Formats: sequence, C-alpha cells, structure tokens
Amino acid sequence: MKAKRLIMPLLGLTMLTLASCGESRHEIDTYFEYHPTETRTIGAKTNSEEHIYNSIKISPVSGLRDDFAMGVDASMVNEVEKAGGVYYNNQGQEQDVFEVLRDNGVNFVRLRLWNDPYRKVGNKPYGGGNNNYANDLIMAKRIKKAGLNLMIDFHYSDFWADPDHQQVPKAWQNDDYTNPNNTQIPERVKSFTKDTLNAFRSEGITVDAVQIGNEINNGMIGYAIDWNNVDTSYKYMAKVIQSGIEGAKEVNKNVRTIIHLANGGNKAEFEAFFRGMEANKVDYDIIGASFYPQLSGSLEDLQANLNNVSQITGKAVMVCETSWGSTLDYNEYTANQFTQEDEDVGGYLTGEQGQATAMRDIINVLAKVPNKKGLGIFYWEPGWLPVGESVMWASNYGQAYQNTGSEMSWSDYTDGKATWSNQGLFSFSGKALASLQVFGKVRTGYNAVKEKSIAARHTSLDVTLNVADNAKETLPDTLKCVTNLAAIRDFPATYSAEDIEKVKVKGLHTVTATIDGQYTAQLNVKCIENFIIDPGFEKQGESDNIVDPWKIGSVTPAKDKVVKLDRKKDVRNGKTDLNWYHGSADFSFDVYQEVKNVPAGSYDLATYIMGIEPSKAKHTKLEVYVVVNGVERVVDMKDVIDGWGVPQNYHLAAINEIEITATTNIKVGIRGAGAKGAWGHNDDWSLVTHE
Repeated sequence: MKAKRLIMPLLGLTMLTLASCGESRHEIDTYFEYHPTETRTIGAKTNSEEHIYNSIKISPVSGLRDDFAMGVDASMVNEVEKAGGVYYNNQGQEQDVFEVLRDNGVNFVRLRLWNDPYRKVGNKPYGGGNNNYANDLIMAKRIKKAGLNLMIDFHYSDFWADPDHQQVPKAWQNDDYTNPNNTQIPERVKSFTKDTLNAFRSEGITVDAVQIGNEINNGMIGYAIDWNNVDTSYKYMAKVIQSGIEGAKEVNKNVRTIIHLANGGNKAEFEAFFRGMEANKVDYDIIGASFYPQLSGSLEDLQANLNNVSQITGKAVMVCETSWGSTLDYNEYTANQFTQEDEDVGGYLTGEQGQATAMRDIINVLAKVPNKKGLGIFYWEPGWLPVGESVMWASNYGQAYQNTGSEMSWSDYTDGKATWSNQGLFSFSGKALASLQVFGKVRTGYNAVKEKSIAARHTSLDVTLNVADNAKETLPDTLKCVTNLAAIRDFPATYSAEDIEKVKVKGLHTVTATIDGQYTAQLNVKCIENFIIDPGFEKQGESDNIVDPWKIGSVTPAKDKVVKLDRKKDVRNGKTDLNWYHGSADFSFDVYQEVKNVPAGSYDLATYIMGIEPSKAKHTKLEVYVVVNGVERVVDMKDVIDGWGVPQNYHLAAINEIEITATTNIKVGIRGAGAKGAWGHNDDWSLVTHE
C-alpha cells in the first residue's frame, strides 16, 4: 500500500436499480468458521520491553457477527524471519508469530500473492516480502497449524498492485492486455487462480477467501479503465474478475470471493464501480475496502460508503486494509510513511493507545452496517520488523518493474527501506504491542471508560475567514481536543460576543476560543473578502459532476468526461478538488466562474495547481486567467507543475493588481490541453483586495 492518486469514476454509467436484486439475493447466514488450535511453539529467547498491556483502554463494540473476521495481512513475516527477526508474545517469550496473533484474538491472515516477483536475469528479488506461491506456502502451513483462516490476495502482477500501478505480469506481456476485447487475460486469470489454489490444496491447505485483484479502482493487469467509455471498461473488468472467481470456485465451491477497492471513504466511487459489476452480473461474495484514517476520509465517510454499497448490492463488506502509527521512531532500515503530521488528519495520537482506539473505531463502523453486513477487518502488515536491508518495500528492480512494467530502468532507482514498521502491532524488536489485544477484547471491552477530552489539541491556531457577502464565514463551531483514548475529536467551541463581532470585518484579529467548556485556545484570524464562490469545490454535491457556480466552458473530446471533481488524498485542503485527465486521447478543457458585482478596486487572483511532470506526459496549455471588460490576463503553469505530492507539489498561480474601475462582473478560470495520460488538480481559489 502507498499514497495513491486515483481517478474518479463516472456515476453516469448504467444506473440500474438494484433494490430488488438485493432483496431477492440468497442470504448466507455464516461466511466463515474458525477452528483455532492450542499449539504453543516457544523458543529460548526473551524480550523484556515494557508495554501497557494491563492499562490499554478498549471500548466495547456490540452487534458484531459471530463469524466476524479479526484479520491481519502478515505477508512480510517470512522475509523478516529470514533476515533474523524474532517475534515475542505479551510475556516476552519467543513464540511463533501466528500463534501470538491467534492468542490475541486474530482468526484470519491475509497473504498477498504475486506471480513472479523476481528479476528475469539473476533471479534478484523485487522486495516487499517476495510473495510468490513458494514463499506464501511456507507461511500458509504455519497459519493453518495455528488454526487460523487464510485469505489469498491475488494481485495478478509481479509486484505491488494499487490504483496507480497495475502492471501485467512479465509472463503475460505478449498478450493483448490493453484491448478490452482480448480473451487471453481472462483465460490467464482463471487458470492462474485455479492452478495456484490447487497447489495449495495439494499441500493440504484450504484457502478460505480470495481477493480477485488488489485495489482495482482504476483497472487491473495492465488495463486502465477508460472513464469515457465505462460500459466497455466495466464489461471487460467484469469478465476478468468473473474468470478469477470461476477459477477459485472450481477448486473450492465454498471459498469466499472478494472485490477490493482502495479509498474506502469514497461513497460515489464505490457505488459507481459496484453498480458496474452488478450490471455485468459478477457473482462475487464480499466487497473489500482499504481505509487508512490519514488517507481515506473520515469514519463518517467510511460508514456512509459501507452502508450504501452494501444496501445497493446486498453484499457483505470488509475493511481489507487499515493501520495506524505505533511510534515515530526509526532506525537505519526504515523510511516511515506514517509521520506526526498524519495525526491531525487521521484523528489519533501516535502510540499503542491511539492504535487501539483507531482499530476499535473501524470495527465499530463495521458493526453498524445495516443487516449485520459488516464482516471483518484486516490490519495491514503488523509484523514488518526493520531488521535488515532485505525487508525493504522494493528493490531497484522491483521499483523499475512497478513504474514501467520492465526491469530495464533499474539503475534509475535505489533500494527502498521498510516503510511500514512504525505502524506495526509489534515493536521494532518484535514484541507484541498492547494494541494487538483489540482483536480479542473489543467485543467485551477492556478497562473501558467514558471518553472525554483531556486537553486542547492546539492552544494557538491560524484561521482564515471569508467575510464577503456571498460567504459570511464565521468562527468554527468545533475545535479539536485530545481525549483519554488518545483520539483527536471535535468538541464545541464558544467565543465572546466581542470576538464574534470583531471577525466580521477584514483584517487580522486575535480571539479566544473556549473548547468543551474548559480549555482555551488563541485563534489568529485573518479575515478576507474572497469574491470567489465555492473556492475549494467543497459545495459541489456528492457526484463528480461540476455544478454552479463553476461551469465547463469547453472540453475535447466533446462528449468525454475530461474534467471532474476529485475526492482523494490529492486535495490541497478540504475533501474536494478539480481534476482533469484522459487516458486514451489528447484533450482540452476550460472551467470557469463568473464573479458578479465586484466593486471597483485593485485585486489579486490566486489558485493552486498540481500536475504530472512535463517529462512524463506533456500539457501543451495550462493557464489560469481572468477577464475584465473583455481584456484577458493569464499565467502559464504548464512548465511549473512537477508531479504528485500534497501539499508540496501544489504550485501557486497568481495574477496580481487586477484593476476594476467600476462595479462589474468578471470571469476567472483555468484551461488546459494535454497529451493522453496527462493529469492535473486544482484547488483553493481566491480573489481578494490587493494589499
């Protein structure tokens, strides 16, 4: 898993009504059965690290299904142990890691499976666990010995598959995989799935669930969904997925099949995708979502999505990937993706208690999905210990393949380090953390207390308010506090009448907030008069369609959806930004707003743009413009953009000292043209008085 740039699908595809389909669907009372063993494989080593086992606080979750999957993805274990890693139980005894997981309430283990994660020449490994069949088999035997259920996550690639990377396996690269009319890839998927599961069965391994693809929001196996021809794309995707399902069911008719998307907080994206699967009659069992609190939206977003997609399809839902930071420490083998900046976005403090609360909260979301359709949670890579160079996320060969589909450019990369170790459920030295106990104790709770605030999250904050007549923003009704469960939550904020009046006029003001009736924070408030309406695209509705006051002036190809709203990690602020992209044709677009009744004066226009590096896919035009009384001014951004990165790769586009001699309407906008594959994002507009 990595930070992802996703392309929003169209909700305008075949919008069939699925209520009757969901009502008539055969309901399965039990999806999984669990038969844990009592094996105890204890070694001679010990670990005396202290952890808060007896003082961890876990609020109970009621209403969970009896067959709820308390799962982890532990795909790195074999590579970690080969590098010298050792796992210890809560008592500090060396013990088989799968037994430690089981003894803490885990009942399911997920293993990713790549076709051939090794270099053609010299058999050099790609990294990330090198999870081919042979390596997974080693772990699968131990998983089953511990009495745990097993999920195989077929990536159908030789390395990491996610919304940005779906490379075709090397052995399939002569197939016509970019053509949605090809038959080779569906046949390959069916036979590979069937042969792999038969190989596990021949070793006495029953696979209980399979993912047919990993985070396939934008396509799979070298094929990119054409968002301007989704009926054809979804028909092809359905054919590939159904082929994998058929291959799995021919080996074991009782195996549960999962379709897995990233970005679990995006209701519109999931609805579009799974309506496409239903329209093409894909016979799957479970919907899987990745949900990382710092990447995927809020808990409320996750709840809304899971409730909705379960209701319209009648399917059970799972969170197939999640995690949270246990420490901000690092060592010579780590390159931590999780940082302290993620705390305010994700809503928890770093540490064992924060981890426990985050896990409990996601389980609670699943428990509240109507009709008990919330089926399970899988914590991603709890045992990725940073114990040597071989536990890297990717070698240079792996990175070359992931980014290009070929190993030829391997010399352009250096080996990557461990990226996930500070989000594990084991310490760097391998001892189980207190947060691991959530799986076994969340049904009844442990040291449960009523959650309450214990401190203001920030005692000083910078706030910008738009006091223009069309906005009239006011001081925030809620501000953040840290709670006794290491969560960062919203609590009511109040202000004096004097301070409320103070921020109604332009200027810099200092006000005092009282939070939750007991804490104070100083707000440094910059009051501006921004004449742009909906400057961050936050009031555009739930679909990806652009609505008033923003308008699409023109677009080519004329009938294609080149510009749309985007709700991913790509946003600079808020939850929404403007996105443009075309995967199969050169394109152009123009999006604008007519700003009405702007008084005479001098103004500055500003907005922020992020886009693909010119060396990868070129924009032939990318301009921000303003038109006043028929006179246009522009700023050229096509050579400024330099790739993905939030917020650092968002670049300011500014037009200053725009002179208006009398109250008038003006036009502001962004327009561009680019080669197929070019993309960009736009967020945060302002039109303010020049200072």
